[in-house]
Amino acid sequence: MNRSLFFFSIVVIAVVALIFRVSFLSDRPMHGDEAVNAVKVSELIEGDEYKYDPYEYHGPTLNYFSLITAWLYGANSFVDLNEEALRILPVLFGLFLLVIIYSLRDALGAQAVLFSFVFIAVSPVMVFFSRYFIHELILVFFTATFIIGGYFYLKNPRIIWALIIGVSLGLMHATKETFVISISAIVLGLFFLFVQASKKNRLAILKSVRVSHLFLMLISAFFISTLFFSSFFKNPKGIIDSISTFVTYADRAENSVHVHPWYFYFQLLFFYQYSDGPFFSEWIVLFLSLVGSFFGFRGELKYGNPKFIRFLVFFTAVIIIIYSLIPYKTPWCLLSFYYGMLVLSGVGAVQLIHLRNKSFRLISIGIIFLGVLHLGQQAYSMNFKYFFDSRNPYIYGHTSSDVPKIVEKIKLIASFDNGDLPVQIQVYCPDNDYWPLPWYLRDYNVEYGDVVSEETPPAPIILIQPSMEDDLMRKLYELPEPGQRELYMYLFYNVDDGTVDVMELRPSVELVGFVSRSLFEKYLQNNTKGLEVEP
Repeated sequence: MNRSLFFFSIVVIAVVALIFRVSFLSDRPMHGDEAVNAVKVSELIEGDEYKYDPYEYHGPTLNYFSLITAWLYGANSFVDLNEEALRILPVLFGLFLLVIIYSLRDALGAQAVLFSFVFIAVSPVMVFFSRYFIHELILVFFTATFIIGGYFYLKNPRIIWALIIGVSLGLMHATKETFVISISAIVLGLFFLFVQASKKNRLAILKSVRVSHLFLMLISAFFISTLFFSSFFKNPKGIIDSISTFVTYADRAENSVHVHPWYFYFQLLFFYQYSDGPFFSEWIVLFLSLVGSFFGFRGELKYGNPKFIRFLVFFTAVIIIIYSLIPYKTPWCLLSFYYGMLVLSGVGAVQLIHLRNKSFRLISIGIIFLGVLHLGQQAYSMNFKYFFDSRNPYIYGHTSSDVPKIVEKIKLIASFDNGDLPVQIQVYCPDNDYWPLPWYLRDYNVEYGDVVSEETPPAPIILIQPSMEDDLMRKLYELPEPGQRELYMYLFYNVDDGTVDVMELRPSVELVGFVSRSLFEKYLQNNTKGLEVEP
């Protein structure tokens, strides 16, 4: 391929990928996990020391890297943060995952790199989670740099590649506990490749690995991991916790609400339809990755390094098997193996467009063209039409569209409070199931709890789940002394038709709101001619 045309194509594809990832970045309501991560980042921004929690929240890289993007957006506090300032970080890592494929021109061939660029750029799931403020894309990126560093090291053993491998390993560990799955798949992939190689090639591989370089890899990995988990040496206990955490996550893999059948990921990627929604399928990636794997094993590759492609097949197959066998499954976990499938798809596409039979070649080009168009159409639909709709395969325990409405109603009513301080709000939900409200109510003075507190006086605005309504009525009307009780109204009352809206935090998780009569009447005086209702 002409070099100028190649670079022009790469730039065009990168621009398409960027448009898909940054457009309307703030429109989707914050998922509960995103909100939790946002709170942890805000603690760092506001000067609190980060301490790794071995039971929740995953590794520290997301938090520390977010300091950079928060600084770029001028966010100096929790209130200053916004969705775009947070989500731009996964956008960047999503683009990095695209760009680093360019370094594999020798390993894959220039044309395969170009096709891989296309598939990664418009893959609906890659676009979707490139707009999601969670750890997964960071883990996938450093897994990729680990593999790429390993490829170049075996080609030309140099200290720089040893350092890249070590730093990548340390950052994988510091990102998410599931890094052990990726490392296991890499080790097993190398083992299968080693077993399959001739005796001469095995000896060549063993001789190329220098003990001093291996030591450097391990030391650099340990240093980077220690640096992050110890909060830059301020919390040494974090180093021990980063090891003990695997007991927690091993138990969680077996006992969790996120237990799904082995085919869960394949159903999401290739055979998903919910209710009256569209049928979602990245079928072209499945088809072409199988084609690439087939030609890789047969050793009939037109371009690329057969050993590397064969390793990629082994690695991808192993990690798919591991994730499929683990009962604990969440949609974003599939990125760890799907990235390998997308790269193999580029290999498969090249093999098909170079078939000797002209008819098969033309048919293949047509199929690939239609497949790419279909990916682009789905990427648009999934990210800009069904972006918080349950008919989207990757909407998982997601925030309801009611939450922004709840927040707007609270802001409207709170604006009529005459106090010098932000209006006080109380949110009570069983098991502290109130996320992502701490993100949306970050401008206010909010008391959160998993039971209705009888120790604090009622706030002007109160949100609860319906199961707690009896406890709240006791707090409002039984505990206060006579003469100190205030009547409360339904927060989501419609003055136009006299009905009370049913609001949901997430599907099937209802929220009930109450507002003090004094504040509610101020709201009514400014919005109606005095209509009011009592619960």
